[in-house]
Amino acid sequence: MEATEKKTIMHEEIGTKKPCSSCKWQIADPTNPLRGQCTVNRNAMGGVWKRWIADVANVTCSQHMEGKLSFREHV
Repeated sequence: MEATEKKTIMHEEIGTKKPCSSCKWQIADPTNPLRGQCTVNRNAMGGVWKRWIADVANVTCSQHMEGKLSFREHV
């Protein structure tokens, strides 16, 4: 693992103004709208490192960006 590689640490923050639910890096769970997957972290080859989000309304991180994920950012 490279020392320059950024790591994003999700954390619970009740009532956050930047929840995962509004973040473009979040993919909603189709069976449970309270959960999702975080896709912000990538490996050196560009592959997505997905992490589960237990509560998309009360979890946030330093890489929060509002909006929708474009196709080019997703692949």
